[in-house]
Amino acid sequence: MRIGFFLRDLKIEGVQVVTLRLAETLVKMGHQCELITLNRAQELELASGILHHSLDIEKRVSFKKSKQYVEQFLSCLNKLEHNSDPFDAIFSVHGETNDIISYIDNPKLIHCIHNSDEYTYNNKNWFNKIKFKRKLSKKIKNKHVVCVSNGIRDFVKAKTDGCALSVTTIYNPFDIEKIKQLSFEEPIYQLPQEYILFVGRLEEQKNIPLLLESISNMTTDIPLVIIGEGSLEVELKQQAIDLGINHKVLFFPFCLNPYSIMRNAKALVLTSNHEGFGNVLVEALICQTPVISTNCLCGPNEILVDSLKDNLILNFDAKEISEKLDFILLNNKQIIPCSIYERFSAKLIAEKYIEQIKNIN
Repeated sequence: MRIGFFLRDLKIEGVQVVTLRLAETLVKMGHQCELITLNRAQELELASGILHHSLDIEKRVSFKKSKQYVEQFLSCLNKLEHNSDPFDAIFSVHGETNDIISYIDNPKLIHCIHNSDEYTYNNKNWFNKIKFKRKLSKKIKNKHVVCVSNGIRDFVKAKTDGCALSVTTIYNPFDIEKIKQLSFEEPIYQLPQEYILFVGRLEEQKNIPLLLESISNMTTDIPLVIIGEGSLEVELKQQAIDLGINHKVLFFPFCLNPYSIMRNAKALVLTSNHEGFGNVLVEALICQTPVISTNCLCGPNEILVDSLKDNLILNFDAKEISEKLDFILLNNKQIIPCSIYERFSAKLIAEKYIEQIKNIN
């Protein structure tokens, strides 16, 4: 099959990483995969056999202005399919790219949703909730929709008028053996012998102020390592100073191999207000590192199941998070069954994508 992925760029961010991982797996299975990006920004390396095309759109694409880029996308698509096999499907994975394809009546252009809007929706007034539902219905009308968690799927179904051709869940893929292999490499940063870990964007969604408050409440004296970048970095460093914990909160930028850092961590913590899935939770579990997460919308409660249910913090409570961290650090390392993360193996997920394509053709 010839399969395309429509992305914003190839930066080191969650959606781009899992999309590339899926494309690599599909290529290994004998399929042809091509990436179409809005711009040429690239930090991720492409595996052999994956082609990359760019629309060279440097400005951020808003929903109101996305229609003006439809012809540019279709022109690129026509060139790629001229004297060649047509795409069996193109999966659009970013909000901006989904806005563009929403104006194109083609069921082979599949709308993928990686982030949940339920948190922001719940904080809107009644009028803006109506506007949101109308806009979302317009975007997915006559489209097949793939959601990366059941939570997103259920929200989309509940807030639209059934105008989509289908709404299904396919979880994010993880190359389990590759992650395990990379986790045994030497960490790129000079780190403390023991530490708690956070990996993610330094933005409001991740609710890092709650994490810092939790660290300040702990009885166990162990540093926090933060791997990430974002607009709140200066503000978070000031909060650490205000809490008197700046001496044990270490900030590092994103890196290509966070898995060795995960394996050596005593625990990974996610205090997000909302997620689409929660990739770092699965990655840490593959590295056999205990994880703690707020039971936010959406994803963590679909990852931390069975024996790991108690690792979900039901309330956004700093004291409860600090007590759970102290408990994990003071007890023997938690046993993480492989059945928890094998559900997300790249090959299994890639097969679900192939099944999705067959269902639309």
